[in-house]
Amino acid sequence: MSQNYFPPGGTDYLHLWTDAVIEIAGDTETIEADGWFVVNRSFPLREDPNKIIVQILQMNLRGHSEHLGEFLFTINPQLPTMGEEMTFAPEEFATRFKGYFNVFFELQLLEQGKTLVNKDPINISGLFGALPPIGAVGEMAPGDRVGMYDKANPDSEPIMYMLATRKIVGQYVSGDFNARNEDFVASQEVAAEWARTASTLTSAPAKA
Repeated sequence: MSQNYFPPGGTDYLHLWTDAVIEIAGDTETIEADGWFVVNRSFPLREDPNKIIVQILQMNLRGHSEHLGEFLFTINPQLPTMGEEMTFAPEEFATRFKGYFNVFFELQLLEQGKTLVNKDPINISGLFGALPPIGAVGEMAPGDRVGMYDKANPDSEPIMYMLATRKIVGQYVSGDFNARNEDFVASQEVAAEWARTASTLTSAPAKA
């Protein structure tokens, strides 16, 4: 019998720090933001016990940029940010798992009253040793260039491009984020419903 390296399915509320290289108005800038995100993990799939499905339900990353001013990264509620995590090299702890997310952001430019969205997913992937992946680093592939469009006018030319981004997962959210408990309650309700659906899909009896 193969060993199961995955914890039970559930919802994680984790600190997150990011930096990103953006291209805007013919210039490039490295921006930074930090905050938290909420991830739902399925149970291992019946048809592939070395894989789980993951979804980012919420994200709140704030920062400041020379070109953008004060900004806030959240998840686009109209386009699910889904991914997978799977065993990679289980005998080596640091590379026991590999995973990815296809991320659909909303980038709120708070001083400009404008929101940017990406129409193509931003693929962020990495290797890590534990689940949840505390301390893990996820990055865009070198050479990727994804346009960010004005949400109010998505058929116009991109306002900026994402050239690179790196996400570093922190510890579980604790008391210093208690002010956002209402957000967590809403996320738990969404996650619980999603988990029930995932459990139904992955726990169906095997066909004869």
